[in-house]
Amino acid sequence: MSLLKNKNFNLLASSLFISKTGDYAYEVAFVFILLEITNNNFWLIGIVYFFRFIPFLFFGPLGGWLADNRKIKSNVIYSEIIRLIATSLIFIFYYCDFLNVELMMLASILTTIGRSIFQPSFQTAIPNLFFKKDLTRVNGIMQIIEESASVIGPLICTLIISLSDKRYVMLFNAVTYFTSIVILMQFTYKSSTSDVEFNLSRVYKENILYLKEIYHSKAELFIAIFGSAVCILFTGSILRFIIPAYVLENGGNEIITSYIFSASACGTILGGIFYTKIVYNTSVYKLMLFWFCYGVVMLSLPVVSLINISLVIALALALGFIGALVDITLVSAIQSYSAQDNIGKSFGTFSTLANTAEASSGLIAGCFAALGLFSSFITMAFLIILSSLVGIKKSTSR
Repeated sequence: MSLLKNKNFNLLASSLFISKTGDYAYEVAFVFILLEITNNNFWLIGIVYFFRFIPFLFFGPLGGWLADNRKIKSNVIYSEIIRLIATSLIFIFYYCDFLNVELMMLASILTTIGRSIFQPSFQTAIPNLFFKKDLTRVNGIMQIIEESASVIGPLICTLIISLSDKRYVMLFNAVTYFTSIVILMQFTYKSSTSDVEFNLSRVYKENILYLKEIYHSKAELFIAIFGSAVCILFTGSILRFIIPAYVLENGGNEIITSYIFSASACGTILGGIFYTKIVYNTSVYKLMLFWFCYGVVMLSLPVVSLINISLVIALALALGFIGALVDITLVSAIQSYSAQDNIGKSFGTFSTLANTAEASSGLIAGCFAALGLFSSFITMAFLIILSSLVGIKKSTSR
């Protein structure tokens, strides 16, 4: 079926674009607000990011179960409502000058709960709307849509900050969530539901057993999920707060930081456009090779910044391009190697591991930051390279 004639695909794509535009504007403003209220205390920032992502450990398996057993439409709408509440809390309390670290943690936890429900359901909907042979192309298009939002989001954030204040970025994000909810209400795809009653302990047991199962019988799927989660362990904090803090510490400003994220997003769009011309079929080996290249470019960022901080913008373009290759290959690999009735569980398992890793990434980076941001940057990037090399070795030895 043509993409333009697929109503549900168009609704999902529109919702994704609008919601992600707000998300990416929010991410830039979030770290600036956090740096402000913590007085650049990187250890405290690491703790906030830990509490921001650790709920995935508890809600990731739930998100996978909901994707496989409940209506996808309800799942994605409720997830957007939860995140709307979270960003509204930050706006209201920041506007009233009552915002503190504890409230940032609370809002972050709510945002994470929403994401843990949204991601597995959204990714499960795609394979059910298209044939397997079209998944790579569709995932590439979704990646382009998301990264187009990631270009526009930081630019809108920059515009709002230059004209008014960071608090209004939160208001803008709330508006995008509300708009996304209105669009998703038009979603008519009839996803199958089961009569299985929800049992929290059983969901966790099933996910643990599933992880053991793919370790023994689906090595490619296990390497894709677990190997990528390990790489994210060292990537998350660099993207979330090390890069913004490092730029500010070395003579940059909030505007330059926004340009860096926008350049990275432009590279990701280009990666999505040219993906099918570069990658003809997905494999775990290619996934880990792309992770290796990503780590190499990441390692070069702080080195190049010593020459001129503005040169980082050019490297950010390359980082985004390779990041697109990683993201599309990862999603396509999980969809391809998973059984049809376990796609939601696979993405739920990945979300749990990846976001728990991202939570821990903040604490690890906080510890390394005690030695200086440059040392933290270099160390985390080197660990991405090391982890990807292990994944490459495992994928070629199977």
